[in-house]
Amino acid sequence: MSIQKNQGTTVENIDEIDSFVADMASLCMNEPYSDVEFLVENQRLPGHRLVLATRSEYFRALLYGGLAESNQREVPLEVPLEAFKLILGYLYSGKMPLSTLDVDTIIDVLDLAHLYGLQAVESGIGKYLQQNLSVSNVCTILDVARRKNLNQRAEECLNFIDNNGSDIVKHDSFAQLPKESLEELLRRDTFAALEIDIFRAVCKWRDNHPSEDFKTVAALVRLPLLTVQQLVQEVRPSGLFEPDQIFNAIGQVDTGKNLTYRVVVLPEKNVASEKHLARRFQDEQNHIVFELRNLFAINFIELIFQYGSYSIRFEVHVSCDQTHWNCVGSKSVYETATHYLTFKQRPVRYIRIRTAPTTNVLSLTAMYEK
Repeated sequence: MSIQKNQGTTVENIDEIDSFVADMASLCMNEPYSDVEFLVENQRLPGHRLVLATRSEYFRALLYGGLAESNQREVPLEVPLEAFKLILGYLYSGKMPLSTLDVDTIIDVLDLAHLYGLQAVESGIGKYLQQNLSVSNVCTILDVARRKNLNQRAEECLNFIDNNGSDIVKHDSFAQLPKESLEELLRRDTFAALEIDIFRAVCKWRDNHPSEDFKTVAALVRLPLLTVQQLVQEVRPSGLFEPDQIFNAIGQVDTGKNLTYRVVVLPEKNVASEKHLARRFQDEQNHIVFELRNLFAINFIELIFQYGSYSIRFEVHVSCDQTHWNCVGSKSVYETATHYLTFKQRPVRYIRIRTAPTTNVLSLTAMYEK
């Protein structure tokens, strides 16, 4: 017991909140003083009508609202046992140990919290899931968010998937997505993964969902983003596409025009840095080339050259495939080390710098500026 004092030994308050909470929590699923039993997965879980009705409008209506359960000692419920026990524990104690639970159990608890109108639990789990999104759980969380109309949670999942598409498309959970969620992802221009990996994942999804209409899913695979070799050696033997579709895709690959790329958008982030796993090398013509981890949306490049007391000319070209290049800027400069280029937003995987005479590039910054 904690006694608050003021001016000597005068007692103003008695504070036993911790003891009270512990006593209330001890009643959870204990027989003494219980007046209701929930039958869940062949287990009997004793409860206290007054406590549950006070803590939840759902149980108030169930146990005191004139329904059949109001006059029954035994109340059968079709709910997951472990998740229901956690909900009961929260109603009696006000606490829930999320960090000790696996994702599937957390999702079951979220479902029950939504059903029972426990907004504090929904909000707390939502924030926890946001902080702990991973490649292994994000597809499952997206599915639940869509089913429960949790739009903010769904948008957080989509953003995470966009930025980690290369890993997520190879994870088993991707092939377990409901058709609606899969198609939602495949429509996104910001779902940045290699199209050959997307094609392989879609084939795996088809094997896991043999009864689903696959045509609308296959139509979302962007064939022109594949190489000619991939189209001939993997896509054609699959039998999923008509020969004319494959021939048309090969034609687009050859020209490199009117291709709808999937790109990552990271505003104000230098995607040419080591932090974003960019790689620097020299091509066969000894030009400096930066290879980005993914296709990124870019509209700004900063170059820092090694300082020299002579005039140089440089050109910067960008590409998605190292075959089709576009010049985004060229300059003749003298005794100036730092230079900036701004241009219309475009998808970029490779950045090539030509200089005359040959000059070292000390650093390169590439980003999307809002």
